[in-house]
Amino acid sequence: MKHYLWWILLALPLVIASWIFLRVLGRGFLAFIFVAFFVLVYLIALLLFFFADRILLRWYHANELRDEKAPIYELVRRGAQKAGIPAPRVCIVDSAMPTAFATGRSPVCASIVVTKALLEVLDREELEAVLMHELVLIKNGDTRLGSMVAVISGLLTGLVTVAFWCSIFTGFGQEDDPAPNLIKFFVTSLVAPAAALFIQLMITPARVYRADEESVRLYGKSDSLIHALEKLEQRLSSATYEVNPSHVHLFFMNPLHDDDVVVMDFHLPTYHFLFRTHPSTQRRLTALQVLQANKSEEVIRQCK
Repeated sequence: MKHYLWWILLALPLVIASWIFLRVLGRGFLAFIFVAFFVLVYLIALLLFFFADRILLRWYHANELRDEKAPIYELVRRGAQKAGIPAPRVCIVDSAMPTAFATGRSPVCASIVVTKALLEVLDREELEAVLMHELVLIKNGDTRLGSMVAVISGLLTGLVTVAFWCSIFTGFGQEDDPAPNLIKFFVTSLVAPAAALFIQLMITPARVYRADEESVRLYGKSDSLIHALEKLEQRLSSATYEVNPSHVHLFFMNPLHDDDVVVMDFHLPTYHFLFRTHPSTQRRLTALQVLQANKSEEVIRQCK
């Protein structure tokens, strides 16, 4: 009910602005264009608010886990109790990239997505630490904004793939030929900075530090999260994964590399560095080690 009231209140300035334009410009074509623009912006925002999580789940072909007796479901349920939120849905993605992310406009509508590779790489305690991190993001409301930003920026960067395949189907060459790849790089140079700027303005690295710290406090085992970060850093740094860079801020860790793209013997940038919203793994590890040391000192003082 609170969300519906919020959207009604948001609509009021648009109605007032539309009324002012109609009064000032009359009922001509220009006034109609302005009013139509306001209505379109409102409808897009409304659509993203309610359906961004579903769009992302379909984007990654995530399959909801129906077996409530599955070990991972039990881990999520136990972590949700510690975080004080309803247990979110658990979805599995068949991907070789070991990662997890959470989505949803509220804890009631949230989902945690885990790849099969993550289940294979981490042991039970490390997996529980990663899930606790995602549950904290849900609790803090970071998934609402993150999902909406991912869909908007993802549509922008998705134009690169559209341009690439259109160039192939319209006779510019095959996948490995220079022309389609030059077109792909040209479109990337247009849309990547805009998408990255939008992400950087909306997403801050502080949310990752905050989720790390709070998840360790709730779970109580900082070693597990540290080991998970170390394992995943080693795995992600040793392989390259095809992923939409506009979605990287959702993931537990950044899987992108700053490798160059070679087209006609020219080394061209990938623009991946523009999409960095995660602190480096080393900084996260250092922050966790400091937190662990402070906790040990507190325990020693209590024992004296």
